[in-house]
Amino acid sequence: MIPIECETIESHIVKEQLFHPQARGDFSALLRRIALGVKFIEVRVQKAGLLEVLGNVGSHNVQGEEQQKLDVLANITMQAIFQGVGYAAAVASEEEDDFVLIPKGLAEGRYIVAFDPLDGSSNIDANVSIGTIFSIYRRVTVTGQPTLEDFLQPGLNQVAAGYAIYGSSTMFVYTAGNGVHGFTLDREFGEFILSNPNIKLPEICRVFSANDMNYPLWDEPTRQFVDHLRRRQEKRYEKTTSRYIGSMVADVHRNLLYGGIFLYPSDKKNKNGKLRLLFEANPMAFLIEQAGGAATDGLRRILEIKPDSLHQRVPVILGNKEEVELYKKYAMGEHPSPKS
Repeated sequence: MIPIECETIESHIVKEQLFHPQARGDFSALLRRIALGVKFIEVRVQKAGLLEVLGNVGSHNVQGEEQQKLDVLANITMQAIFQGVGYAAAVASEEEDDFVLIPKGLAEGRYIVAFDPLDGSSNIDANVSIGTIFSIYRRVTVTGQPTLEDFLQPGLNQVAAGYAIYGSSTMFVYTAGNGVHGFTLDREFGEFILSNPNIKLPEICRVFSANDMNYPLWDEPTRQFVDHLRRRQEKRYEKTTSRYIGSMVADVHRNLLYGGIFLYPSDKKNKNGKLRLLFEANPMAFLIEQAGGAATDGLRRILEIKPDSLHQRVPVILGNKEEVELYKKYAMGEHPSPKS
């Protein structure tokens, strides 16, 4: 049985709404719809091998990446949960070339939602942890249909962001600007239960997360930063270990709980970076900052970058503040000597 004192995501959202007496409830309802969508996707992920939804569909998304069957199902699911309700006026997906209008929300929807329906989908067939990333903004257009301007907002304007991770258990982690909270799905009862309240990024840098095979493609400042950590000449890095899964959700989730630094910098193949500002970098940066960390593209704070296109890519370095600041020093040409 679920203990009576357990807090579900439903009760948590209601409790948070009490801090905003002027709220109409639309935002809370929107979060609940996203959590519902995550439950639908979780069922398909858990039964992927039985439902014959493993493998690719022979098509590519807007970024030219091969689409997996679960990619398509997750994208359809995340769009469907907003249909028929008026909370969101439009949504944008990493899998779609353009944003999608939600007819029911055109007149009354005050929010827009951006999401990566299934992050790390290249790992699906290997049964590695994957996830869903989402971000919510208030519309900047107050009348008429939503426009691209509604989506091209800096990450500072996010009112909420989060992710679901589908692994040994399914977790829903989100922030609405008042700390980061994690919920674990009790599959027997179909409820998300608060399991990790007020998550704070541990100060210790336990994990270094990057695709190390890209080392020859990185610029010299990035290689210098990585070498700085590898030398382990500072007490701080004596027990730092390298861990890289290849699903951003999984890598960031682990570092959020253990402490560490995640890197997907620009390189010779991806001069502007590879991760998407709107669908991946902004929501994760918001979460990490709310947990006490920092996020940069090397020179700029991620959340202050104003997008110039829906699928804009950026370099991403996020995690413990000390390591993010150290990376920025190298990127700006300030090469600190290792501490004794």
